[in-house]
Amino acid sequence: MGFLFPNFLYGLFFIAVPIAVHLFNFRRFKKVYFTNVAFLQSVEAKSAAARQLKERLLLLARILAIIFLVLAFAQPYLKTEQAPPQSQNNVVSVYVDNSYSMEAVNAQGRLLDEAKRSATDLTEAFDLNTRYQLLTSNLESNNTRLLSKDEFLEALEQTKITAFSPSYQQVVGRQSVFLQNQHQGNRYAFLISDFQKESNSKPIKTDSSIRLNLVPLKANPLPNISVDSVYFISPFHREGQSESLVYRLKNHSDKKVENLSVSLSINGSQQALGTTNINANATVLDTLKFSGLRGQWQQAELKIKDYPITFDDQLLFAFSLQKQANITALYHQKPVKAIGAAYGTDDFFKLTQIDQSQLNYSKLASQQLVILENLTEVAPGLAQQLRQYVSNGGSLAVFIPLSADLLSYQRFLQSLETDFPLSLNKQENRATNINLQHPVFNDVFEQLPQQLDLPQANMFFQSANLTRSSRQVLLRGTVSDNLLSAYSLGKGKIYLSFLPLEAEASNFTQHALFLPFLFKAALLSFNPQKMYYTLGADENIRLNSIPLGDKQIMRIYGEGTEIIPNYQNSQAGANVFFADQLTRSGFYQLKLADSLLQVFALNQNAKESAMAFYSDTELAQKFGVSGASIIKAKEKITAAQIKQLATGASFWKLCIILALVCLAAEIFIVRYKS
Repeated sequence: MGFLFPNFLYGLFFIAVPIAVHLFNFRRFKKVYFTNVAFLQSVEAKSAAARQLKERLLLLARILAIIFLVLAFAQPYLKTEQAPPQSQNNVVSVYVDNSYSMEAVNAQGRLLDEAKRSATDLTEAFDLNTRYQLLTSNLESNNTRLLSKDEFLEALEQTKITAFSPSYQQVVGRQSVFLQNQHQGNRYAFLISDFQKESNSKPIKTDSSIRLNLVPLKANPLPNISVDSVYFISPFHREGQSESLVYRLKNHSDKKVENLSVSLSINGSQQALGTTNINANATVLDTLKFSGLRGQWQQAELKIKDYPITFDDQLLFAFSLQKQANITALYHQKPVKAIGAAYGTDDFFKLTQIDQSQLNYSKLASQQLVILENLTEVAPGLAQQLRQYVSNGGSLAVFIPLSADLLSYQRFLQSLETDFPLSLNKQENRATNINLQHPVFNDVFEQLPQQLDLPQANMFFQSANLTRSSRQVLLRGTVSDNLLSAYSLGKGKIYLSFLPLEAEASNFTQHALFLPFLFKAALLSFNPQKMYYTLGADENIRLNSIPLGDKQIMRIYGEGTEIIPNYQNSQAGANVFFADQLTRSGFYQLKLADSLLQVFALNQNAKESAMAFYSDTELAQKFGVSGASIIKAKEKITAAQIKQLATGASFWKLCIILALVCLAAEIFIVRYKS
């Protein structure tokens, strides 16, 4: 047990006052004449005993009232095991939340301004020898040095709203690491924030040797609508193509929103408008349609009109229009004319049909699709190269000819982890079922006919139908359940036909499904780039493998910024790291010399959109602190509070309550007659 103000304990000498009054009893007696006192003897005995009990209880109540009143002024506290000896050398780490949610307001003004005032109060509560760390939501590396009071206040004044929003565990962890390296005096950590709720419900891991204190700020409740995400129905884009963009909006308020305006702009030009309704605390999916795009890289912005919280009212995204699809078809002795004729109907497809012996393996990576037309066997070297090509994201279509060496195809297809042909079956087989849910055929029919005409075969290869494969059957037959299937390996796709292309075997090359199958196999081979990235959440861009020379350097340009990112290259792809070098939302260009590699969009972090906050009870549970460590922001932080936080639980309020109870007891005893 200790006292914040022990000098007040001298007030205990005032206990002598009621004791003196009780001992000397200065009451004056009045003489009353009575005819016969014999009748008063029993009454006097009873009155004397009651009077003595009453006086002693009254004395006790007065003494206790004085004791508790003096203790209340002395402010007793219970020392904790971690309470250090008092020192004038204090180190204080202050986290000031300057994320977007701190733009909200309350009766005192903007939350960020209130946070700055609370941080300033902290400096007034500590002595001049105290050193500070100012930590903000950016978690910048230059926040790791000790500041004097003046330096701290200057840095605090320059704190602005930022797009970054670290987790509370990151903040506490950064403060703990910093304070553990400070070995002199008392160590304090303060978090000044609105304490928005996190999706992670796990309690915060804290350092018991550091006194953690929370200053929660309360904002006025405000409705908010946010743009959550966007995606295209088709992952492939080309000039003039009709596009369908799906967007997702979220209502964070308790009221339904009607006729919310939604607009889409691409390259600064408005492309689509719409309105939507969202129920309270719900999400909505809707679609915008547009067409007529030209060029390659498209910079798009989906925007809504929602006030007063506006930082999450838009979402930037980028995508590219493809100029052509490179396709290589390998044949044995002579090409398949039907494949050349199909791709010849559209200039977008650049088909190269070559003999397998003339294939340049180094050019495989630049091909969207490789087709094995009629190879009698697949050489081991070619099989190895094709496996690597598919694993890295390429697409492969395999048509097995009637003259195929089945043992060679079995070894090759087993390496690709697909089904393989067991034997040639000369039984008639008609396709009876088509998988219209798969992207290859999902948009082939505008309206499904009642009697669907599907390919048929006089000869087909019997499939092994392995139980462990990524098989997605596209065509099923009356005799075989697998006439045409799609598989995946690594990042790539494999299309395997058990229908031979020869005219005597099947009518597949003459059927209406043959051309859309070839087209979609090539179009789906384009690996769509990530449409947008998030500040504070994403740190790198994923690209196809790009070998760099000794003096070649990538650069990122945009929003008035130019940086040289870190770069890691491998056969599987390349990673370009920008981490915290980019701090503003907007569009950026990744360049290698004068060559534009990619355009990408950075957005604000939408996790600040939900206007849900922790209560004091929830904060105490999540951070593992007592109620005394949660400081009301409306109260000015004083030196006495800081001293109390450094020592332990205080009992001055309890002393005041007990003093009042004793005074009430005194009044009751004085007025009690019997």
